[in-house]
Amino acid sequence: MNPIAQAAVVATPVESPEEDKPLEWEPRVCEASWWQTRQSRESLVERLLGLFTDPSASLARDKTRRRGLSKALDWLEGQPGETWQDRWMASGADAAGFEWTALSLKGRGATKRHQRDELATGLALLVAGQAIRPSYVWLLRQRLTVMLTETRAASDPDAFRRLDQLAQHATASARSDALNKLTWIVIRKGGRVSDITVGDCIELTAALEEHHFRGSAGRPLFYALLKETGVLPASAPPRLRVLRIEGRRSVEQIVDGYGIECRAVRDLLVEYFTERAPELDHVSLRSIARNLCRLFWRDLEIHHPGIDSLRLAPEVAQAWKERLAHIRDAEGHPVRPRVNFRSELVFVRAFYQDIARWAADDPARWAPWVAPCPIKASECATKKSRSRVKSRMDQRARTQLPLLPALLRAVDRQRKDAEARITAARATSAGGRFLIAGEEFERSRSGQAGRVYATAVATDRRRNLTHEEEAAFWSWATVEVLRHTGIRIEEMLELTHHSFIAYRLPITGEVVPMLQVTPSKTDAERRLLVSPELAEVLTAIIFRVRAGSAALPLVSAYDVFEQTWSPPMPLLFQRRYGTEDRPLTRSYIRECLVAT
Repeated sequence: MNPIAQAAVVATPVESPEEDKPLEWEPRVCEASWWQTRQSRESLVERLLGLFTDPSASLARDKTRRRGLSKALDWLEGQPGETWQDRWMASGADAAGFEWTALSLKGRGATKRHQRDELATGLALLVAGQAIRPSYVWLLRQRLTVMLTETRAASDPDAFRRLDQLAQHATASARSDALNKLTWIVIRKGGRVSDITVGDCIELTAALEEHHFRGSAGRPLFYALLKETGVLPASAPPRLRVLRIEGRRSVEQIVDGYGIECRAVRDLLVEYFTERAPELDHVSLRSIARNLCRLFWRDLEIHHPGIDSLRLAPEVAQAWKERLAHIRDAEGHPVRPRVNFRSELVFVRAFYQDIARWAADDPARWAPWVAPCPIKASECATKKSRSRVKSRMDQRARTQLPLLPALLRAVDRQRKDAEARITAARATSAGGRFLIAGEEFERSRSGQAGRVYATAVATDRRRNLTHEEEAAFWSWATVEVLRHTGIRIEEMLELTHHSFIAYRLPITGEVVPMLQVTPSKTDAERRLLVSPELAEVLTAIIFRVRAGSAALPLVSAYDVFEQTWSPPMPLLFQRRYGTEDRPLTRSYIRECLVAT
């Protein structure tokens, strides 16, 4: 029995856990004072030299540290404040970032490099010894590797050593990035690794994004290590991306985002959307809110200040329709006609009609807002426009359908060529050359993440063969799955290992695999027979995602329509991204297909 049939027989549906309620994570409050920063100079020097120098040795490094610590303390003692942290903040160095040494050496003439280095060495000891706790603004602008290394050795060496061992599967750069982030949190918040909270992780990620470390902000290994070791509670989200992507907003937040001035109308819109929310997905709700709040009412408030009633004068309604008919620039000048003008009118007309209909059932709540609709039925008729759209779609299908065999050959050839290139590159040492499909390449040194690179000799362009092979495979898999099943891309990306079910034929008793498609646009569940051709494609997908493991990784997918996260599931369409497994997105599939 092939792997697809096996999956259909052994896979049993799992019940999704109850959706967790959104949690508000707050970072730890930065202490104003703690015992290390309150130490006298003599006690502090004795403690730091005991931690970071060897009294019995006369190493040049230790001499530099003693001189640097003395100079840093001399400078801080000249600042106002009762603690070392108070003096640090009063000096202005925390806000100066990389140029902080200029403040301490000001007035000493031309400063030399060794003076700055000694001062930086002394301050690194003060930070590693928790005498001062700089802000993330300052920390993220430094390149003091010694400060981070000494902090790990002095604050919580066993925990950092254990985390480093757990991260051995990652590349050296990813491991270093994770340890540095955890060290920054310990420096800023104090305490040990076990004291780090979800809020601390959110705060650091926000600081990285704010100070142009966006690439680093998206690297989730540090969060995964905290989660794996049990530092973070069981209720914490399993992935850092859950914390970084904006969650579902409340109706009040959506409406308030448009700055409606009339409080009564604002409250009416909140009640209206609250009433309609159960029958709409979240993206549709926000789309209608954009129409009613921004394009309709806020536009009226801008052009008719003080308006507070849905009963519009004919000239007011007509002027609004004329403005809505065109897309406008920031100054309000027409740019081009609005293609979906009639569709936008439909939402406003439905708004008036819903209020009038609901007023019959609940007059106390809705009757005060009943007013004549400013839009006639003939103004928002879309039958002709829908017919034109359908006609264009049918014509496009008639034009492109004969090209399907060519598309199938193209994606299959692209996949085979990409596989041949990366296979040949892996068998070639750096600097060597190889020839594939008439194109000559020179093997480049492998990247830190193990990606394979090669330079096309004819164009002298460096190419990421790992990325090309991955994109070519998923292009081929997408086209094949869609043509054999007829499902939508959204439904395809929701296929899991549990989508395979076993069906026993009533006459022969033969067990055949079937594919269970979760409800999507039609809200109706479907079951499709897995043909031998489809089974071959799905088998290739499963073998690729497993990557030698016994089972598919569990990943959480983000629903862009409901703006919620799914429970961890063995999705078929997933890939390794950095140090974690992620589900494929519609944008990634689109990029792969466009590149075909």
